[in-house]
Amino acid sequence: MFETIRWRCYAQVRDRRGAERLVGRVERLLPGPLEIQGYERYWKFPDLAEVRLVSPLGCSAPERALLTTLQWAWKIATPWSLREPETATAMEFEGIAAANVGASFTVPGIEWMEFAIADR
Repeated sequence: MFETIRWRCYAQVRDRRGAERLVGRVERLLPGPLEIQGYERYWKFPDLAEVRLVSPLGCSAPERALLTTLQWAWKIATPWSLREPETATAMEFEGIAAANVGASFTVPGIEWMEFAIADR
């Protein structure tokens, strides 16, 4: 069962309060709630913050989980690069959108975003 979507993004925000506002704007694009799992300044580029999020998914079939996740992800950014599962038995999918390679984000301030879903 694909219970949740794990999201991670790098965004231009000043502090945690700014990250919460940014997450609120992303959350309005999705049908379910987003929960902040972590926030910290990105050591490599201090003007960016790394924000880790989780949202409910609740799909049992891998194709339904991936399609649903992509439909939600496309509301946040386009295009996304996908990584397929490494083995036939592991049902894990990841996607990345990055402004530095041409992705366009609906929510200003996001520079890079990743989603990950797994059958656990």
